[in-house]
Amino acid sequence: MSKTGRTLVALAGAALVLVFANWFDNTFLRDAVRYAGRSFDYSGLGVTFMLGAMLVAGSVLFIGALAWRAASVVVGLTFGVVGGFFVALPQLWLSFATLVNGGAPVLPEPLSSALQNIYVTTSDGPMHAVGTIGAAMLIAGIAALARWWRGRSVASSRAEVVVPTADPMLP
Repeated sequence: MSKTGRTLVALAGAALVLVFANWFDNTFLRDAVRYAGRSFDYSGLGVTFMLGAMLVAGSVLFIGALAWRAASVVVGLTFGVVGGFFVALPQLWLSFATLVNGGAPVLPEPLSSALQNIYVTTSDGPMHAVGTIGAAMLIAGIAALARWWRGRSVASSRAEVVVPTADPMLP
C-alpha cells in the first residue's frame, strides 16, 4: 500500500474508532446502566462493562498500530491535535465555556455552545472512552511524528555515504 493510502486508512480508522466508542459508551452503555437502575437487574451490566473495557483497550492498540504503520507527519499532527483536544476537553469546557460565579464565559457564545455540545456528547458515558482513546491518539501522534523525524534523519545520513567506484584511479 502506498504512503498516501496508509495515511488515509489511519485517519479513517481513527475516526471510525472514535465514533463507535462514543456510541458504545454514551448511548449503549449509559442506557444499560439506566435500565439496570430502573429494573434492579444488574445481571448483564458486568458483561457490558467488560466488553466496553475490551473495546477501549483494543481501540488504544489499534490507534497505536495505525499511527506507527503510517509513519506520516499528517497522521502524527492530526492524531496529536485531535487526541489533545479530547484529552483537554473537560478542562477547556470548565475553564472557558462555563459560567464562573455568575459571569460570562471566556469564549464567545457560539464557541462556548459548540464546546459544550461536544463535551456533553462525548464525555457523558460511564467509561469515558473518548477521553481515553483521545489520550492514546495524542501519544500515538507523538510517536508517529518521532518515527517520521527519525526516518528523515536516517535517510539524510544514508545520502551522505560515498559509494566507491570500480576504477582505483578516480579520486
